Amino acid sequence: MFKSSNFNPNAGSNVPKIINPGTHLCRVVDIKLDAPAYKKEAYFIVLTLEGQERGGEFVGLPIDKMNPSLGNYKGQIGNVRSGRYPFSDYTYQGKEITRDEQMFRWINNVAKQLNVFDAMNAGDGIQAATIEEYIDAVRKFIVQPELWAMFTIGGQEYFTEGYDRANYRLFFPKQEGKLFPYSAMEDAEGNSVNLLPYEADKHIIVKVDEPAQSVTEFGGQTTTPANDMFNVGTAIPSTAFPEGGVAPATLNLP
Repeated sequence: MFKSSNFNPNAGSNVPKIINPGTHLCRVVDIKLDAPAYKKEAYFIVLTLEGQERGGEFVGLPIDKMNPSLGNYKGQIGNVRSGRYPFSDYTYQGKEITRDEQMFRWINNVAKQLNVFDAMNAGDGIQAATIEEYIDAVRKFIVQPELWAMFTIGGQEYFTEGYDRANYRLFFPKQEGKLFPYSAMEDAEGNSVNLLPYEADKHIIVKVDEPAQSVTEFGGQTTTPANDMFNVGTAIPSTAFPEGGVAPATLNLP
């Protein structure tokens, strides 16, 4: 017997386990630093986001592949880089702009938009000798199970061999004036404040011709290790949390 009340749109293996570009309600479950292979002295700051619980028969990615007892995420997951390009030292109009200054501003803007900057500044505030240590200290304020926010996510398109569905290397679009691609702030009507709206024409980088990637798993949703959007550095220990808010030792996404 077929009953319309039994239909579950989240059932089946075709529901993506990975977040796609767009604006989504998510929480931050981890923060990492990623030094790209082509420029080891540069850094991406990578936020691992988890979307809302999907319910039904949806089974998310494992929280820790090496520790199955932690279970699976209840929402879609995505590693989102701080931008299309990593932070690095450069000179502009005769002024040296350092990598670490850019990273300091970026992570503090995230904290401010997520309404945790005042808590960070309580007492003597956060003090650290290096940018790596600073971001490690900021993490505990941003990675909280009950801290949800709206995130606008862009993507660089690529395809895996044998599939015609696009995959995306996720990144946060650039700030535009007072608009940021993340916000936990709302006005009196419950609308997000200072949130950059998603625009596919601006925030999707269309694939250019390049050699096809070989398929690994999840129906083309992951890539080979050389270009895997989940193959990010672990300069900072993982603090992703399973249900109940207990942090596992590592976060291993496919």
